[in-house]
Amino acid sequence: MEWDKKMLNFKALRLNLTEASGKPVKSFTVGKKSKAVITKSGSKFAVHIDGELLDDKYKSAKDAEKSAKEFADLMGA
Repeated sequence: MEWDKKMLNFKALRLNLTEASGKPVKSFTVGKKSKAVITKSGSKFAVHIDGELLDDKYKSAKDAEKSAKEFADLMGA
């Protein structure tokens, strides 16, 4: 079947949806072992923790970093 070649498996689809989009601004660890990445897209900043989007509507990188650290403390990571 020719259409099978175009279909993505679940792992590839999830990777495409969760990878950080935009220009990486800062990468750091939060908590004991979680990796956080702050990206900039247009005039907004986004935070990804372990590849999952936390939020993408921050006005500054400083606000995004503060939010990532607060989230890690709250979750006990």
